[in-house]
Amino acid sequence: MIFLAKGRLVTLADAVAQELARFAAPPESDREAGGILLGRYRGPHVEVLKCTTPMPEDRRTRFGFVRQDKGHQEIASRDWFESGGAVNFVGEWHTHPERHPTPSWVDRRSWRKQLRRHKSDPLVFIIVGTAATYCEIGSDGHLVAMGKIG
Repeated sequence: MIFLAKGRLVTLADAVAQELARFAAPPESDREAGGILLGRYRGPHVEVLKCTTPMPEDRRTRFGFVRQDKGHQEIASRDWFESGGAVNFVGEWHTHPERHPTPSWVDRRSWRKQLRRHKSDPLVFIIVGTAATYCEIGSDGHLVAMGKIG
């Protein structure tokens, strides 16, 4: 899966796209799901290589997901260490129980908070719906919607 905006590409490895799609279909789609995105920066582009999925301490409801399990951070730290610092936290994803998802005010507030914590590199934010996937990239405090290619 590839997204494009203002000369920036975000590519998702096939395994990541398949994992995200799994949570958009029943029975997983009964409750929102989410996790973090791990990958590499290639100049202005972001290559998403891996994602975490809901863990036991996360909160999943029909209309909400709260990532609170420490396992997400443990996986990110391990992958960063094992890759010699090449694989980093590059964003987060979650699902919405709608065909064509759009960010809520809660989503945008959360994304802006993430951008304030990660000022040096762009971050990717993905919402997976039942029929489409929405993607934004954020950098320098600004969020830009990305269009899917293909």
